[in-house]
Amino acid sequence: MPDLQKYWREIRAIEQTLAADVWLMSLENRARGQVAGSIAEVAAGAAAKLLYGKSHRLATDAEVETHQARQADTQRQGFRKKLRDEGIAIIPVKSRPKSE
Repeated sequence: MPDLQKYWREIRAIEQTLAADVWLMSLENRARGQVAGSIAEVAAGAAAKLLYGKSHRLATDAEVETHQARQADTQRQGFRKKLRDEGIAIIPVKSRPKSE
């Protein structure tokens, strides 16, 4: 039988080293059917359990930036599609240079 007190001590130790919310990247685990490369922002308590179980790792700053840029692009595209569906067009207007 596993030592539950030791388990929770180790989980709390990991949790104390983390920020309130952290970005995690999933690792591949074929036995569980888990695909690598999924990113998620997770509370420190849940992140500690996933890190302890070695099913995830901390995401790098570059991975987080890439994910956030993709999310922002997806939101922009959704917003523009919604406007198009409502019959609203967005037309970029070039500014004229100021005359002297």
